[in-house]
Amino acid sequence: MTTEELSHVVSNGWRRYLPWLNLILIVVLISAGFWYLSSRIGLAAIAETIAAGEMGYVLLAAAIMVLTIVIKGFRWQLMFTASPTPIRFSTAFWATALGQYVNLIIPFSRLGEVARLYALNQETGTAPAQTLGTLVLEKTLELIFFGLTVVAIVPFVILPDTVSQSWPVLVAVPIVLLIALILLAYRTRWIIELWRMVIAPLPDRLNQRLERVMTLGLEGLSSLRNKRLSMFLILLSLVIAVLSVLLSYALFPALDLPLTILDASLVHIVVTLAITPPSTPAKIGVFNGAAALLLWSLGLTDEAAIASYAILLYLVVVVPQVTLGIVAASRSSWRWQTAMRALERQEEGRPS
Repeated sequence: MTTEELSHVVSNGWRRYLPWLNLILIVVLISAGFWYLSSRIGLAAIAETIAAGEMGYVLLAAAIMVLTIVIKGFRWQLMFTASPTPIRFSTAFWATALGQYVNLIIPFSRLGEVARLYALNQETGTAPAQTLGTLVLEKTLELIFFGLTVVAIVPFVILPDTVSQSWPVLVAVPIVLLIALILLAYRTRWIIELWRMVIAPLPDRLNQRLERVMTLGLEGLSSLRNKRLSMFLILLSLVIAVLSVLLSYALFPALDLPLTILDASLVHIVVTLAITPPSTPAKIGVFNGAAALLLWSLGLTDEAAIASYAILLYLVVVVPQVTLGIVAASRSSWRWQTAMRALERQEEGRPS
């Protein structure tokens, strides 16, 4: 057996135990969190603070999270209306829920997008290359409105150093990407001809495959050619951005915290930046820590209230994603084994 074959066997053996390792890590993180809270603040004080809160606002925050996922599914469905293969809302919604769930429980790689491609291809037969174009458009819109959220609050608050130093990039990069996508959508023939020139020296079989991938990918941007549809996609993206801030804000009156909508925007920005890179399973600790640190920097001194907010914000964000994700996974054949095979293909540079 060669060294490469032995390495492959060891890698596969390790991955076989990855679901259990993931579960063990979650248990360890939760146990450590409970130990820290009980030693520093006291679980009774936190439970008392949460119990005294207005649960109506907590339910409102959870409803906002569910509504956000619904709107994201609807926005994704609309990206296919101008393509030769439109999809149903239920298909787009459950694929979106599955993607968020997979990204949440598998922290070491952004396999959620692979799960969405898989689910859509399984149910409708849509080519992954075509779907990929819509995902690029979706992520670009989200980046743009996240950057605009940062810009909107810059004149009113003192941003953390990591945000204040990077906010011009947060705005510039997605706008440049959107301009590039519009050029791709409206100059499709020119782009394909240019692509053919680039791949011309390659073998015929590979040449044909790459040309097909490029053509299908450009089809995924067809919604940009419809001005009315493009404006509607932008409007939905604005609604999603507003809902993200309102979700953070809804928990302030729930715990009677003297904070404003600007503070809620800061919570959204800091938590989003914290959980974007691969981190712990289900973002445990990273999510809560970012929220708690931000509230402390805003001048709150009640540690029980800070911990309670961080816990409730985590629950209203994560529980709907996990619940809908489990249902979405049950509707498809996506399993841990599927995720591991997709990860193997990612590492080997093969299409998922």
